[in-house]
Amino acid sequence: MLRERPRPFIYALLVHIALLAVLVFSLDWQSAIKPTTARKKAPVQAVVVDAAKLDSEIQRQKQIEDKKQREAQEQLKRLEEQAAEAQRKRKQEEQRLAELQRKKQEEAKRQAETERKRKAELAAKKKAEAERKRQEEEKRKAEAEAERKRQEEEKRKAEAERKRQEEEKRKAEAERKRQEEEKRKAEAERKRKAEAEARRKAAEQEMQARLAAEQERLATQRRSAMQRMIDEYVVYIQEKVQRSWIRPPSSGSELSCTVEVRLIPSGEVIDATIVRGSGNPAFDRSVEAAVFKASPLPVPPDPEVMEQFRSLRFEFKPGAA
Repeated sequence: MLRERPRPFIYALLVHIALLAVLVFSLDWQSAIKPTTARKKAPVQAVVVDAAKLDSEIQRQKQIEDKKQREAQEQLKRLEEQAAEAQRKRKQEEQRLAELQRKKQEEAKRQAETERKRKAELAAKKKAEAERKRQEEEKRKAEAEAERKRQEEEKRKAEAERKRQEEEKRKAEAERKRQEEEKRKAEAERKRKAEAEARRKAAEQEMQARLAAEQERLATQRRSAMQRMIDEYVVYIQEKVQRSWIRPPSSGSELSCTVEVRLIPSGEVIDATIVRGSGNPAFDRSVEAAVFKASPLPVPPDPEVMEQFRSLRFEFKPGAA
């Protein structure tokens, strides 16, 4: 640390003390203490002059000291600034050197890593080459062994095939004889079965013809009964819709339309659509409304007939039902 600089008034005080000491020792104390009848004014004036000079000298010395102090302060400031600048430059140089050292270390590390990778790659290549040669050698040995086994297997198969062909030839001869015998027996059995089958088919055809005729008669009766039931329930539906219908003011008695109705087995209406309109939209809408109002509609109890009632068409003509 720098030593603390003395304050300006201390310097001035020291200068005053020094000047007073010089003045005191310069006086003639012997003449001053001698008795006299009258005091001389000259010495008093000299003292006054000396005091003025003393003050002037003090001021001059103070100014000189202040100047020196300012110069010293400026010099100190310059030194501090130079020291700070030197410190800054030193830090910059240290940082530059540290950065240079870091880059050198990174470069050395990079080169070391590159060398390590090169050596590792070289070792890997050598290892891969050795492995490739080993695999090629093993493959060559395996192929040679496989070829040897293949040739042995072909020999074994050839011998087995020769024996198999001989055995098949023997069996084929035995089979031919057996088939000839079975063929003779089968031909006799076939003739017997053909005669029996012909008799059975003739009887079966006669029976089927009778059954078909009966089924056709019953189906005709069933269709007729179903149609009668359908017609009957269509009339019931027309009547119920007629009862639910409200004539629009603008419709006449000569109007008619065809409506398609979709039902569920309970008779509930799920849709009603005019497929042939009357030419009068109000009349057509009134018929659709009457169909929904008449729901549920009467449906036949027979499930087979009801299947045809899931979707039906009928003509609606006021007063026709």
